[in-house]
Amino acid sequence: MGSTAEVRMRQGEAAFLASYLHVLQEWDGRASVRMQQRDSIIGVYGSPPTECYSFVAIPLASAGDPDKSFGDRTVSVGRMRDCLGDVSTPARGVAGRPISIPEAITGAPSLAMLPPKSDWESVATSEVSQVAPIIESAIEEFKRRAPDNDPEAAQRLADEIWDRPGWSGVPIRALHTARSLGFLAKPEAPVQAMTRPGWFRLVTPSGQIFAQEGERQKPWELGGYLVFEVWACAGEVGVPALEVGAKVAIEDAGTDL
Repeated sequence: MGSTAEVRMRQGEAAFLASYLHVLQEWDGRASVRMQQRDSIIGVYGSPPTECYSFVAIPLASAGDPDKSFGDRTVSVGRMRDCLGDVSTPARGVAGRPISIPEAITGAPSLAMLPPKSDWESVATSEVSQVAPIIESAIEEFKRRAPDNDPEAAQRLADEIWDRPGWSGVPIRALHTARSLGFLAKPEAPVQAMTRPGWFRLVTPSGQIFAQEGERQKPWELGGYLVFEVWACAGEVGVPALEVGAKVAIEDAGTDL
């Protein structure tokens, strides 16, 4: 298949994917994503520098030409964004625009092993408005307690807050990652917390976040303190909610890809 892989995507979905990729690239200019196609759905896994996995499900305009499907491929975030082109202008007709999928690369080591697909248990459901205050409180605590001239102490504080259980046990780092990606932009949107041994999962209509429990490898050089400090002080670049994909994401179609 190589570089001939191609899908057809409507303007709304292309704009959503472009925004999602933009945030990942802002965090790491060398970022990669793992994309998996199943018929007319693409699942896109990212590996933010927060020791989490991010996931979005993108509905396609059609299943497309089977000879041009790509199955499972890790690609450069920057190259994929370039392939999307100008997403501000809708394509004519209902078939969507053709989008080329870049050639495969090795990518981030963390993307070699994706989160589990089965045996998840739902532990809570609510709305974003009930989750957002927990994140705000954590940010304010870090600002209040972080020492000015002691990076090591600030790192220990960030680690303490970062791994603290948040809403329904989902770690603060996972909640904060979801907000930074724009998954918690709408106060009335539903959220769901899920668990399985060793894992936590946050499900929203726009996307999902997975976080492992306990000791984790850190494939990124960007440490937890720096990430937390930047987000706490500079705010977030949010991904707009994908209304047309909400049902796909919330019903978990993507994680079975």
